[in-house]
Amino acid sequence: MEESETMSSPTTRRDTFGALKTRDFALLWSGQSISSLGDGVFTIALALTALRIGKSPVDLAYVLAARAVPSVVFALLGGVVVDRVSRRLAMLVSDVVRGAAVGVVALLIARGELRLWELIVMSVVFGAADAFFGPASMAIMPELLDDHLLVQGNALSEMSGQLAQGLIGPALGGLVVAAIGYAWSFGIDALSFVVSAMCLLAVRTRTTRERVHGTAFAEAREGIGYVRSHRWLSASLLGAALANFFGMAPLGVLLPLLVRNVLHASALSLGVVFAAGGAAGVVASVVVARLGSPRLRVTALWTAYAASSLAIVAMTVAPNVGVVAALSAVEVGLIIYGDVLWVAMMQELVPRDVLGRVSSLVYLLAFSLGPLGILLGGVAATSIGVRESFLVGGLVSGLICVVVLFLPGVREPERPAAGEERDPVSDSPSPD
Repeated sequence: MEESETMSSPTTRRDTFGALKTRDFALLWSGQSISSLGDGVFTIALALTALRIGKSPVDLAYVLAARAVPSVVFALLGGVVVDRVSRRLAMLVSDVVRGAAVGVVALLIARGELRLWELIVMSVVFGAADAFFGPASMAIMPELLDDHLLVQGNALSEMSGQLAQGLIGPALGGLVVAAIGYAWSFGIDALSFVVSAMCLLAVRTRTTRERVHGTAFAEAREGIGYVRSHRWLSASLLGAALANFFGMAPLGVLLPLLVRNVLHASALSLGVVFAAGGAAGVVASVVVARLGSPRLRVTALWTAYAASSLAIVAMTVAPNVGVVAALSAVEVGLIIYGDVLWVAMMQELVPRDVLGRVSSLVYLLAFSLGPLGILLGGVAATSIGVRESFLVGGLVSGLICVVVLFLPGVREPERPAAGEERDPVSDSPSPD
């Protein structure tokens, strides 16, 4: 299949919310919005619970890494599975498993019996289920939406995720922990997975995929071969892995430590910091949905990534929670802007019959160093200090992003495909 066969229509402003008129996408979007809200509460509760029952910043790093490691280890298998079975079924099973794991922790907290190793086990189970859900959620989109709605659908999904998981959820999480305790925070997330599963049960996919005859190993190799043969994918993923390791991944540890241990602020303040990032992510998603991809989309997304690293550096001298929240908003907004451009480009250029495997490889390669980055954040905070860790991580990450932009082949998607010309007025590809 040629790449041009899967290209969707250019984004138009009048269709920004058009994807929600499709019944099955609206069901998926609604369920995932509720689930993301629960995950926002979970994010705050997990960090604060680990700090409460742990002995050092490294214990928090262990808990967060325990969730991230299985997501990476099982990523390739997840992509193979979702290209072989019903993607809706893969998402449904993932929801059930994660909901059960979080529910068990809620019961243990309510009984006063939760120990650190049990929290780590829950994180492992949660992360393993994530490895199957991620590729399935990306690959199912073309089974629910027409080509010209894919960009809008992706932007709406990112917007709702940021609104629920990044804005309302964290603020609600801090409020719930402060007002009624940790057990309810995990319980709310478990209930959100129930709602998501019910919505998935009502979804009807419309694409019938061919029966797969190859072995799982052969199909995994096919996905790897596709990525290796496209330099804009392979070079970008290498850079993303390194930038994530030094700059983004350690924030999961460093932000809670900065707010609670350095600035001595409350749990609610930590929720506000995460919520500020979520608000910026919503704005960034709407911007992409309204305006579409810029002509130099690769340049735009890597420039945004590099600029986000400057916000990380600035946290080194943040004097209070308000400044931390503002810098978090800048950092997250720029990251989400770049991410939406990246995923939209993936859905446009990658053939759908390998989209599950390629999306799993994107996750695997881009975030393969993420768990080590989380541990790096804990170790660096203990060794050189929390603020110093922001400075070093941000500078290194920003430098990597700038270098990647000039690697050979990275900006290949900005060039017109064979047989296409640039419209001098709209800069959109002309039909063949």
